[in-house]
Amino acid sequence: MNNDLRVRLLLALQSSLLGHITANIRAVTCSVSGNDITVGVVFDGEISEEDAETMEEVGSELASHFDRESVNVQCLRVDAPGPLRSKTLELWAYKRKE
Repeated sequence: MNNDLRVRLLLALQSSLLGHITANIRAVTCSVSGNDITVGVVFDGEISEEDAETMEEVGSELASHFDRESVNVQCLRVDAPGPLRSKTLELWAYKRKE
């Protein structure tokens, strides 16, 4: 991934997340493969329907920043203090203090 796309993706994702981070979100990571952007949101505890819908809104907002790329948001459950590393993607946009 080139540096310009990396910076653009992280800024767009962090902007899209504003006002949508809740106490049960442990981390938000992302990656790019070709024209596909994947966002991984790691939750602590059960993922409610409202949580999933909110993250889909974040994905829609993120997609509006890109012309050719498609955005896929994955909501994953990894209860604390379980390790995050095995469930995270290449770039970190958010990580809560634990």
